[in-house]
Amino acid sequence: MIKSRSSNTDKANDGKPSAKNRRAVVIALITLTAILLPFIFAGLSLLLLPDAYSETFLGELGEKYRLLKNTESPKIVIIGGSSVAFGIDSAEIEKETGMKVVNFGLYATLGTKLMTDLARDFIKKGDIVIFSPEIDSQTLSLYFNAESAWQGLGSDLSMLAHVGHDDLGALAGGLPGYLAKLWEYALDGRKASPSGIYRRDSFNSYGDISVVREYNVMTYGYDRSSVIELDPNVVDPEFTEYIRRWRETLTINGARVFFNYCPMNREAIAPGTDDASLLAFHSFIAAETGCEMLGDPSDSIMDWGYFYDTNFHLNDAGVKVYTSVLINNILRETGAASFYLADLPEPPGKKPVETADPSQGTDIPEDPWEKYFVFSELGGSMVITGTAPEAKYMTSLEIPRTAGGMPVIVLAAGALKECGELTSLTIRENLTLIEDGAFEGCAMLTSLSLKREEADNLEVSDRVFEGASPSLSILLYTQTSYDSFSTGYWWAHHASRMKLVS
Repeated sequence: MIKSRSSNTDKANDGKPSAKNRRAVVIALITLTAILLPFIFAGLSLLLLPDAYSETFLGELGEKYRLLKNTESPKIVIIGGSSVAFGIDSAEIEKETGMKVVNFGLYATLGTKLMTDLARDFIKKGDIVIFSPEIDSQTLSLYFNAESAWQGLGSDLSMLAHVGHDDLGALAGGLPGYLAKLWEYALDGRKASPSGIYRRDSFNSYGDISVVREYNVMTYGYDRSSVIELDPNVVDPEFTEYIRRWRETLTINGARVFFNYCPMNREAIAPGTDDASLLAFHSFIAAETGCEMLGDPSDSIMDWGYFYDTNFHLNDAGVKVYTSVLINNILRETGAASFYLADLPEPPGKKPVETADPSQGTDIPEDPWEKYFVFSELGGSMVITGTAPEAKYMTSLEIPRTAGGMPVIVLAAGALKECGELTSLTIRENLTLIEDGAFEGCAMLTSLSLKREEADNLEVSDRVFEGASPSLSILLYTQTSYDSFSTGYWWAHHASRMKLVS
């Protein structure tokens, strides 16, 4: 009879794992460590690195979240984008309604859904929720911007627990880029520190923008690249279905949910909009979202002179007028017997142009770059509408500061369409607006030098670089300028193109 071997082929004679098994265990541990190490590194970086964006506009998100979380019910919560931040006087609403007010509007680039998701768990019985998104195809969709979201969520990481599950994939995809910027700022020993109004210290304790805004500062009095279409076609059906479910959840919790129209610049309303189309849109929103309606569109369509720097942002006078309308709508819907009366200011319009003192002389030296461009006059300023023949084959141009003794303030749509050889363009502090289509035909433009410190006073849209080279770089020359543009309201969307030139 043949006896079987007493030792297993995978074990040593003393019962200990064989060398083969030990190697397998070591390999498994190394593999597991390699898999887990990036997650451990990411987690530690999030917890230990300072918030580099705490002083920026998006850095206010954590404060708004804490205010919402810590304000007892019943309360009024107004949710939306930057039109809410720029549009209301929360203290006045609180005084007239007798309810605590939370301004939970910040920035449309975060996506409307992120704001509603963050708010959901803190809406309780007796609360009044006023949902007031901007009327725009992006805000009326499930749009989500991971880069902007991280810059806001970093101000209070506990907000991550309230991000919608369907956005976590995109959020994870944006984490490496966010961590890279945190490490960059940490190694430099500093934070992003933008200038102008778009920064965290522009907000008061309610979450309202409290910086003085006397006039309309838009070049034409309205943003011509942002037409407001009150049309069902701008609304994503998946968005209205999401809002319906969100509203049902809040209603079950005992809250009332109203849809409210944000302030809208009358000059920006799409041509052909009439009372019938406004009524049709109003009925559509009510039916599709299931929300109660707070007022109607005509309540929120306001004179251009009440706006500040966008078709949705109000100046100080506009805030008084819009807040008055909002208070009366709330009082009416809550059955209050009172009516809010206030002295409403006239629209201030644009800041009066200062007349030069003749005794100081008016001679302005000719800008050497003026000869390469074609201009039209706009209220004592100049608009670049095209280029002279000699500019057609130039590879480098600079926008002139003046033309005909007047400041050059606008680069109009199609202005550079003949500059097919242009590779480099320089812009200085005089320009206030670059219109969509300004770079049409500039397929070889790879370098845009911004030799200026402030981003707030140079208006562009998300589509401004259509027609330029995909490899276009935006060059900035000081740290202040880089911080201002990379986190600025108009320019943050283009931050991936920006480079700091030392």
